[in-house]
Amino acid sequence: MANARPPLIKARNAFRTAKNNLSNQLGYNLPRSVWEDIPLNLTDKLEAEPYNVDLPAAIAQALQRRTELAALRRTEGLQRENIINARAGYKPTLQAFADYDWQSAQFENDLSREFDGWVIGGRLTWNLFDSATRGKVIQAKAQLAHAKADVEDRSRQIELEVRTDYSSFIEAREVLESQLKVQEEAEESLRLARARAEAGTGTQLDVLDAETSLTQARTTQVQALHDYDVARARLERAIGQDMVPPKGQ
Repeated sequence: MANARPPLIKARNAFRTAKNNLSNQLGYNLPRSVWEDIPLNLTDKLEAEPYNVDLPAAIAQALQRRTELAALRRTEGLQRENIINARAGYKPTLQAFADYDWQSAQFENDLSREFDGWVIGGRLTWNLFDSATRGKVIQAKAQLAHAKADVEDRSRQIELEVRTDYSSFIEAREVLESQLKVQEEAEESLRLARARAEAGTGTQLDVLDAETSLTQARTTQVQALHDYDVARARLERAIGQDMVPPKGQ
């Protein structure tokens, strides 16, 4: 019993810490009167629901739905527009103007004599040797190349993330399946140990050893369930899947 208490104390502390972290992630403002043990009870259970995913389709979905990659693509589109704007300096500029003017006649003493009328004109400007525009175009192209590199680099990172999380999910699923068999064997061993003890061919120590093995098998299975759900959640996030179902489902 004394040897079993330290793991139990650590497990209780991990449980309290997990509830604090979850409350913080959910944005709860906890009252100062609440002590270290937060009265937080989850309504769902730790279960391993079947989850089948096709890796090529998952990668394609991630490249389409990941928000950070969409933002980089928008930046790339803006850089393309900047090149068009920079090249506008190579084109001619046409300006038109119109004005109505009047003035007194020159070299006349009579100030009542004046001339008035419309003044209409235009001006065409075309910079054939504009080094400033050329520099702007070169700069815009360099920024576009940088934006393309960012999109390609982030795409590779997302694909690697999906592949890694997929591999971790497969591992967690295989470990969970193996632990189910271990628990069945531990339950059968406990049943046989109790039967032998009742028949007088076994000892109580054999029953206690079988119970300990079953408890360890159940603990390992719970950890495997946790690892499975965590691996699945990370894979769903990497794919860009909606974690919260729409209302009405």
